[in-house]
Amino acid sequence: MIIGIDASRYAHNEATGVEWYSWHIINNLIEESLKNEEDRVILYSPNYLKLDNKIAELMKKHKDRIQTKVLPARRLWTLLKLSREMKRNPPDVLFVPSHVLPLKLPKKSVIMIHDVAFKYLKKSYSWFAYKYLDWSTGFAVKNATKIIVPSEATKEDLIRFYKCSSEKITVIQHGFSSPEIKKDKIDKIFGKSSIFKYFGIKKDSPIILFVGRLENKKNLIRLVEAFKAFLKKYPEYRLILAGKRGIGFDQLLKVVKHLKLIDKVIMPGYVTEGEKACLYKYCNVFAFPSLYEGFGLPILEAFYYKIPVLTSHVSCLPEVAGDAAYYADPYDVEVITSGLERLVTNEKYAEKLISLGKERLKKFSWNSAAKKTLSIITK
Repeated sequence: MIIGIDASRYAHNEATGVEWYSWHIINNLIEESLKNEEDRVILYSPNYLKLDNKIAELMKKHKDRIQTKVLPARRLWTLLKLSREMKRNPPDVLFVPSHVLPLKLPKKSVIMIHDVAFKYLKKSYSWFAYKYLDWSTGFAVKNATKIIVPSEATKEDLIRFYKCSSEKITVIQHGFSSPEIKKDKIDKIFGKSSIFKYFGIKKDSPIILFVGRLENKKNLIRLVEAFKAFLKKYPEYRLILAGKRGIGFDQLLKVVKHLKLIDKVIMPGYVTEGEKACLYKYCNVFAFPSLYEGFGLPILEAFYYKIPVLTSHVSCLPEVAGDAAYYADPYDVEVITSGLERLVTNEKYAEKLISLGKERLKKFSWNSAAKKTLSIITK
């Protein structure tokens, strides 16, 4: 079987959730596909792919089994270039790790739809972005042979908003793999005093950390407001919001300035994997009070670094965190404040969550996710 894979989201320099999913699932799919001698993989991309070292070695060894095909285009790559390739040289099946299917499809196509946040938070998207996401999701629901989603919450959303048949949808949760930077090596990268100085944090300040895109759906304005109230009792704390700027960042910055928290709330922008590892290691609480998520990989990262987690009781987040997190109503600032206070003052409770998170993490494997995904692709 010839398996075509849209690798346009693979190996981005500043990867976020969808890019990391593409990276891990494609790497693991390639390894799994090599176990069946009849399978061949073609990776389609608009640019040269910088492959993972292990995958690059496998490609050298199995040149007849793993190929990359660059289809250059500056804009509308999926709708134009990938569509043309599917028309001229269709594989037996096409797998798309994100929302957008090409207009022309082979006999079988499988797509991962991560979420439909735009349906819940319409004001957080431009008119064009909303229309495009709505159209592309509807097109995928109608035309894909099979749909994979990372949570039961997203499955229910597709059924609710797009009348998608439940039989067409398979839930396959994302996986988790230990970071390349091991815990015992983190201090060699920065060290505690260096990382604090690097991010302009007062020496030995306790930290509440958020990791993700700084956008409306992450509910960061309410988190900042809760943090303002939290500081009345715990003024030594700092809040770090680590991630790229997204829609709503300007309003977030205005709130931080209005509340006179510019020296208390640090927003360093996108952080490298090494920087992120240091922040996780030295933070005291991980706060992730999103209004909507398709999955929530940062929660698993916090579990790995043994950090107590505060998150929301909405969408898929309870599916990810299970009983290993403090759940807050994301629309209630006082509840978020109370949650932060409990996690920093009740050591026994925080340790319980950390222990539960360690066990919870064992349920998430990229290898397992890839095996399940490949079974859908090749069925």
